[in-house]
Formats: sequence, structure tokens, C-alpha cells
Amino acid sequence: MFSYNDILQGNDGKVQVQSAVPADPALLFQSAQHDSRQVGPGDLFVAIKGARVDGHTYIPTVAQTGALGALCTEPAIDVPPHFLQFVVPDVVEALIATARVRASRQQQTTMIGITGSNGKTTTKEAVAAVLSQQFPTLKTHASYNNEVGLPLTVLRLEPQHRYAVLEMGAERVGEIAWLCSIVRPNWAIVTSVGTAHLRTFGSLERIAIAKSELVQALPEDGIAILNYDDPQVRAMSQKTQARVIYYGFDERAEVRATDITGNVLKGYAFTLRYHDVHLPVQLQIPGKHGISTALAAAATGFLAGIAPDAICSALSSITAVKGRGEIKRGPNGSTLIDDTYKANRESMLTGIDIMNEANSSSGGKRWAVLGDMVDFGEYSRDEHYAIGQGLANKVDYLVAIGDEARFYVEGAQAAGLPASQIYYFEVDPTNSVQFEAAKQSVASFLLSRVQSNDLLFVKASNPLHLHTILEHF
Repeated sequence: MFSYNDILQGNDGKVQVQSAVPADPALLFQSAQHDSRQVGPGDLFVAIKGARVDGHTYIPTVAQTGALGALCTEPAIDVPPHFLQFVVPDVVEALIATARVRASRQQQTTMIGITGSNGKTTTKEAVAAVLSQQFPTLKTHASYNNEVGLPLTVLRLEPQHRYAVLEMGAERVGEIAWLCSIVRPNWAIVTSVGTAHLRTFGSLERIAIAKSELVQALPEDGIAILNYDDPQVRAMSQKTQARVIYYGFDERAEVRATDITGNVLKGYAFTLRYHDVHLPVQLQIPGKHGISTALAAAATGFLAGIAPDAICSALSSITAVKGRGEIKRGPNGSTLIDDTYKANRESMLTGIDIMNEANSSSGGKRWAVLGDMVDFGEYSRDEHYAIGQGLANKVDYLVAIGDEARFYVEGAQAAGLPASQIYYFEVDPTNSVQFEAAKQSVASFLLSRVQSNDLLFVKASNPLHLHTILEHF
């Protein structure tokens, strides 16, 4: 929730308010939305002009749905008399300026920033689940983690929120520092350093620099919650003036997991340890990275003073986020791991390891259904090739779809996967008609070959929308 005056103060001298009826200075907006389909009564519509869609065309529509106003560069004509149009030179800059004002007034809220190459969104959900056991908590919607998404989240802050769990992403050095200028974090969680957005960063070292910007933004009385098991994350303790607490599998981590048992797909059980606290936890999220996510959330809960039993209860209720390791019914009654939301080398190989471990005793076949990874530029061939090599002895069949996916094939063959067990559907993903036809061909192929006791792992970068293959099963 934010006010009419928040907009005016944040954009002092840069905003003109147009309305046929004088505005109430005490007016409050429920939230800000940049997607016209999500605008509700009491909201402010943020009319962003994008490469494909101009939000300004939807102003008359949202004005009829109960929205109180719009942030825009060009006012619409066909709107109700009371509808407020805040006309500014740059909509995104005005949104950010408003969020800065709103964040500065929320002194009672502990701001928790979360970043990392993998696991940000799942960790955000887990942390919010733990904190919500005892305190009103705001969390980032979906993966709204950039210069637009973060301000939209901040403008949803309510006076009663004790914690705000804010996901922060980046494609270049300096972006997280910029996000921290919108809302300065009190606590920070860093999950991992990996190859996501390698094209724009240029090197793994620069990715580590970018992620460390979050802990560098912490105040002296802040807290950095770091993954001890990732050496580059662990090293970030040298870049912050804040208190550091580690989580991980290593015995040197303050919050750690021991006595791990259970099922890699259905979720592991383990003993959660923090000083003299030793409690059993049963997860519903797959893979050992699910344990790491739970440990980050548990560390946050301990620091917030959440009762240990409540922490364990929250961790046991966490389920996989959509498109991030969801276990589903596959073709012909098989089991399918839907990990189609995003992809980089680390997350690909983690998923392959999960499938390999899960299928070791079932007697079924292991199918890796992999599409292109995007945003790797000159590193694309090497990254795809390395994943292909990593498939050796861990899958029975590779089904590759796309253009860059041919390098999965090259790497897999070089590592010894027989050509008879590799199926490549060559297609340009930017040709939407051909690519949809290719995905349907992949679905038909899988329906003709996969058996009920088989296990499939489906993954690609989100722009490929590989999840639509699942609609055919």
C-alpha cells in the first residue's frame, strides 16, 4: 500500500496529475501493477512501453476495472472523471522513485534480499513460509526480481509487515547494487554462484562480484546468510561488515543437515542442527538442493526468533515452485520432473543427478529431454557441450530440441552415449510455428517410446516454453 503523496514526493517536479475531479491527498493505492490483467480495484496501473506491448493502450480498460489511476508518459482520453493519470517523463524511473520513498517509511520492516545463480525463487518461498509462522511477511511475487519487479513488491508493503523477503536478480555487474539503492537490505541470503547470464557477465568471477553486491550493501548491524558449500559464496564473508552466518552440509556451517535419509524425488528427511537444536525435518521438495534451500530458510527463522518446532513445520510444508523440479505424471503413466522454468549448467546437471539417483532401483529408463539454454553468447557451445558430457552413465536416452541443443548431442556422443540412444529434433526456436510443431513431434515420440516405469527430466530456458510439451501427456 502506498499513497498519492508518495508518488508526488518521489517525483517532485517531474509529475503532472491529470483528473477531472480533484484528488484526495490522503488517497491510498492498494498496489501497483504493470500487467493489465492483474489490476484490481484500488490499484495503480504502471503503463510501461515495451518492445512488443505498450501498456498505455490498456489505460482505458483498467480505468473501468476499478483502478484508481495510472503512471504514464501519455494520458488517455477515455477514462472516468475521477481516474488519476500521473504523467511523467519516464515511467520506470517514476516507479522506482516512488518505491524508494515507500521503503524509507517502512522502518519497522526487516528487508531480506535474496540472490544467487540458482535457487532464488524457491529459497524466497521457503524463507517466507518460515517467517510467516509468526510474523506478517511480504514476499516477492513470482520472480519479480528486477528494476520493475522489485519496486512493484515494495509498493505492496503494509504497515504491519515485520519482514519483506525480496528476490534480487542481475544480468550485469552493478545491477544488484542498484536494486539495493531502491531498498537497502537489513539481511541478505546468497544461494550460489553459477553460469546463469554468462553472456552478459562475461565470466564466473564477474558473476561472483555481482552477487556479492548484496552483502556489501548490508549495514554493520545487518546479517549475511551464506551457503558454506559454495566456495565463492563463502568467500563473500570478506566483503561485508555485517554478521555472517553459514548454512550447508559442511560441519563448519552453523545451520546444517545431518542423518540424511529418504527419497530424492519425494523429499529427503534429515536432522536440522543449529547449536543445541537438533530436530527432524521431512521435506516435500526433490533433491539435495532442496535441503540446502531448507537450511537457508531455517537459518533465517532462527535469527528471527521463530520457534524451532514452527520452523520444522514450515519446512515440511514447502512444495516445489512451478516449473522448478515439480514431480508430475509423464507419458504413459511415467514419472516426469518438470524443471522448465530456467536453465544453466549447474541446474541442468543437478536435475540429471536427481533423475539418475531416483531411477537407480526402479528398473525403468532415464530420459533427458533438453532444449536450448539462452543468454550464453560466445559460451553457448561450451556450456551445452559440457552438459552433454555430463549425461554419460546417468541417462539412457537424450532427446534434444532446438538449435544450440545440437551441442548436447556432440558432448553426449563424445562421452560415450551411443548414437542409437540420442534423438535430435533440429529447429530454430525463434520460429514459433516450426518450434511448436517440433515440440508436438517430441511429445508424440515420447508417447510412442516411454514406459510406465521410466523417468523423464524436462528442462530448457524459459523463453522456449518447453512446458507446453507436457500438455500433450
